[in-house]
Amino acid sequence: MRLARPLLLALWAGLLVSVGGVVAPLLFHVLPDRHLAGALAGELFRAATVLSALVAALLTALDWRASPRAARSFGVLWPALLLSASEWGVRPLLEAARVAGATGAFGAWHALASLCYWVATGGVIAAFVAEWRRAGAPR
Repeated sequence: MRLARPLLLALWAGLLVSVGGVVAPLLFHVLPDRHLAGALAGELFRAATVLSALVAALLTALDWRASPRAARSFGVLWPALLLSASEWGVRPLLEAARVAGATGAFGAWHALASLCYWVATGGVIAAFVAEWRRAGAPR
């Protein structure tokens, strides 16, 4: 059980970095149809958001099992909440701008969604590093 938390955080960070930093850009590089690449990337980001919510819930449950007053719980909830806000708040606006052909609005919403994604990813990485240090890992 002692390894569950750092392992889940490492897997979560790996998921977010892989999707946002490797797979999504690769889709746009490899696929000739940018619309298809965007649709596939969008589905990957949606899946990453759902998995993030599940992992955050599991980590919170582990925290509560260890101590009902666990102060670390919000540290893993906020990245999942930020990703969820981006997915279900910003993404519909981004899609509406794309359909309307409003390239300026699309770019602005895309930039906000990207910022949310990478801030959340940084939060998960920071939580992993803090957990690793707390566990006494070499520095």
